[in-house]
Amino acid sequence: MHFTASLLFIGLACAFSSAWAYPYPDPREIVNLQPEPLAYAPNFDVPLHRVRRQFQLNGGGGGSPKQGFDLSLNGRAPVWQSPNGRHSFDATGSYAQHLGGPYGNSRPQWGAGGVYTFRF
Repeated sequence: MHFTASLLFIGLACAFSSAWAYPYPDPREIVNLQPEPLAYAPNFDVPLHRVRRQFQLNGGGGGSPKQGFDLSLNGRAPVWQSPNGRHSFDATGSYAQHLGGPYGNSRPQWGAGGVYTFRF
């Protein structure tokens, strides 16, 4: 009997403590009937936060006088962006070459391409 009563007391204490920890308001006391604005725009026609995209140029290189030097350059430029900012296309280009060393200069390596981006 004592064991059953203590379990009942513990169960009631847990029920009341959870009610105090997470109180729900009475629906009759809610004054503001307007819903809170959403943090995102579910309507695709509404522009999202647009990021200003800029031209990027990256370069690198390294080596030694005995072995020669490696040189590389990469570039990326914005070409097109949709009005709502979800779709964009960038053009890319690259250049790389080995200079000096026991085998001399290599032929330059050129590259070009494009990057399509869709933002969810």
